Amino acid sequence: MYPNERTEQKRVVVDGFGDRREVVSESTSHRGPREVGLSGGTVALIVLLAVIAILTTVYVVNNRNANEAANREALREAAGQANKGQAPAVIQQPAQQPPVIIQQPAPVQPPPVIIQQPTQAGTSSVLDDTTIQDAATKRLTDDPDLASVSVTVNDARATLTGTASSGEIKAKAERVVKGVRGVKSIDNKIVVSGQ
Repeated sequence: MYPNERTEQKRVVVDGFGDRREVVSESTSHRGPREVGLSGGTVALIVLLAVIAILTTVYVVNNRNANEAANREALREAAGQANKGQAPAVIQQPAQQPPVIIQQPAPVQPPPVIIQQPTQAGTSSVLDDTTIQDAATKRLTDDPDLASVSVTVNDARATLTGTASSGEIKAKAERVVKGVRGVKSIDNKIVVSGQ
């Protein structure tokens, strides 16, 4: 006999005319593991809870959107009442005009004559005049205020020529060239042009 099997015996006595007999019947039933499933009522309850959750979410979202819209409208009305008696302020800024630049022509001067004397065989200097002149010219051209100034160097003596818009620019040119290594003295012949 199997563990899930059950046998049942029944005895039936049958009386007939002059006859008596006994009938024995045997029935076997199988009991297996019972299938577990969701009943129709459980499925209906789950569906009902899901619908309630969805409807609650939709209600909350719509209510929040309605509250935000009401708040925006209330702010607009409050701003409208605050500005009701005032005309809107319009601030116009004047149009900017391009700057007017007036340049005066530089006085015509002949270019400086540079005379280089050959160095004597017995003298050797650490820096020769052309090296000093190249360094001074580079410093002058690097500054836009000093672009119209030129320099010549002879025996480590620098001569400044050209024009400057002010006395400050003239003094600045002299300071710049004094800062060059090897310059012993400066002859400042820069012409100050008045504006």
